[in-house]
Amino acid sequence: MRRIGILALVFLGSLIIQSTFISVLPLKIKPDLVLVMVILYALLNGTPGGLFAGAFMGLLQDLLRGRLFGMNLLALALTAWMVGWLENKIYKENLLVPIVVVFITSLLHGLLMMCFGWIAGLNNPWQTGMQIALYEALFNIFLVPPIYGKFLISTKRGLLRAE
Repeated sequence: MRRIGILALVFLGSLIIQSTFISVLPLKIKPDLVLVMVILYALLNGTPGGLFAGAFMGLLQDLLRGRLFGMNLLALALTAWMVGWLENKIYKENLLVPIVVVFITSLLHGLLMMCFGWIAGLNNPWQTGMQIALYEALFNIFLVPPIYGKFLISTKRGLLRAE
């Protein structure tokens, strides 16, 4: 129970940072801290935990934004589920591995968001969508080095350790 509470605080903190500090950056395209946190959690904890974290954070983002409800929930849950599938198949201690995983799955998440936007009837989400997804993925990889080491240690022997 303690692990779930700490995890909820970590994810809510990332959502607050994303919606306050990162959203006021004077950039047109911004990094997605919530997506990076969900990807890293799914990479270290597998499919069930990743799916839950992705669905939970996607729901919170949908509630916060209030537009096209369910789009973030589906996209984050599917992305986390796919990353969680890699948990036992890759060597996670090498920093290059999560950087590559975050880059590729950020692109995949952008593609899912464009598909769901197209299904929802948005006007041509494909026009600039892949370019935005590429730049966001590049921004996201710069968030990995300061976060991943602490996340890995905390998952193996710290506060987020499975009990």
